[in-house]
Amino acid sequence: QIRVRIIEGRQLPGNNIKPVVKVHICGQTHRTRIKRGNNPFFDEVSGHTFEIAHCLYDVWHFVTDITRASGDICFISGHAVMRKWLLLSDPEDTNSGAKGYMKVSMFVLGAGDEPPV
Repeated sequence: QIRVRIIEGRQLPGNNIKPVVKVHICGQTHRTRIKRGNNPFFDEVSGHTFEIAHCLYDVWHFVTDITRASGDICFISGHAVMRKWLLLSDPEDTNSGAKGYMKVSMFVLGAGDEPPV
């Protein structure tokens, strides 16, 4: 199982925005509730359960994308990324700079694993 906790966003561009976060892993999508403002607090957890063999490629890219986005990642026991700020950017326009920040936690659990506190 992969669990993703969307904690909060900061400095999102625009006026009167209603941000939403979509987590898409291995064909499963979780969408947060719509919030208001440029610094939304979500604190929502999505859990995706699947056979890793079928989704290993997607899981690998998800983990490496988070690693690339947040810089210095420290994986702890249980394969977790805890409370890391991710830089949001436009992949179509890499020269446009930061589009805000998103604080997330993510961990991968195998059979019998306990989630980190």
